[in-house]
Amino acid sequence: MKKLVVLFLCMVPWLSLAQRPVKIIFDTDMDSDVDDVGALSMLHSLASSGEADILAVMVSSLNPWSAPTVDVLNTYFGRPDIPIGNVKRFGVYHPSRYARMLAEEFPQRVGSGEKATEATVLYRQILARQPDNSVVIVTVGDLTNVSRLLASAPDTISALGGEALVAKKVKHLVAMGGRYPVETDARPNGNFKPDPASSRHVANHWPTKIIFTGGGVFANAIPTGKIYFEPSQAKTPMRRAYETFLVGWNRNYHHSADMIAVYVAVRGPEPFFKLQEQGMNHIFENGTTVWRNEPDDRRHALVNEFAEGVDPLVVAKKFDELLIKKAGK
Repeated sequence: MKKLVVLFLCMVPWLSLAQRPVKIIFDTDMDSDVDDVGALSMLHSLASSGEADILAVMVSSLNPWSAPTVDVLNTYFGRPDIPIGNVKRFGVYHPSRYARMLAEEFPQRVGSGEKATEATVLYRQILARQPDNSVVIVTVGDLTNVSRLLASAPDTISALGGEALVAKKVKHLVAMGGRYPVETDARPNGNFKPDPASSRHVANHWPTKIIFTGGGVFANAIPTGKIYFEPSQAKTPMRRAYETFLVGWNRNYHHSADMIAVYVAVRGPEPFFKLQEQGMNHIFENGTTVWRNEPDDRRHALVNEFAEGVDPLVVAKKFDELLIKKAGK
């Protein structure tokens, strides 16, 4: 009996380690598309179930209403003190159907993206305080902020430059963007094309693993957001964002590109998705992408297919369930 007790006590640290939430920094443009709203909501739901620890939310858009929209969602889910960083100069400006409306209709404290902490500074502050190899960054917007993090110089926050700081503190990056295996749409929309120089910089120089997740047909196969139109959601910021964005679309659902990235960042690809580790993501000068099987870049991996036998509509139902859970519920 004593041996069993000793064995159990020896196992406790390993059990608690397995249950520790994934430390997440979420980087979003929170403006041009509404799946950013769904993705941050899903992340809060995973935090409420003890699976994620949201260290900060970074905004990659110069739209002044994007950061307060993030604050609206953080406040709604009971986490108003999550730090918010924002790009300050020479970023990308995206118009938004919903951001200003949410920022003016619902409680938030940041007031304007112009008042939020500069994103590179906040990245360095957060990462410097974390254990080594412990943070997962998930980007569902432009790669401006993470590119500038990489290029940042040693300072009073950390004696390490950006690339060394990332290598020391970041487990991996999950980056939503592109359509695979070949992106033929050269229009300047999406996550990699508005700031292609930053996209190429990150793809070429990020020192830890990057898991790219795709959009297009893959994300369209998972229609989510319909749950926001149930009566219980009538007064939520998510409902207001989706119904405002979808005006003229004659439907109450949307694709799940950004939600796929959040799911992979917290729970990993399984059981829904395949992880392709052979090859590399080549990003062209205009930000379009092609997945090449050779040469193989061991840092690059891709999630752009469903696991064998998985019904995308079952995934959509599971995702919808993760969009609305509030803290303590």
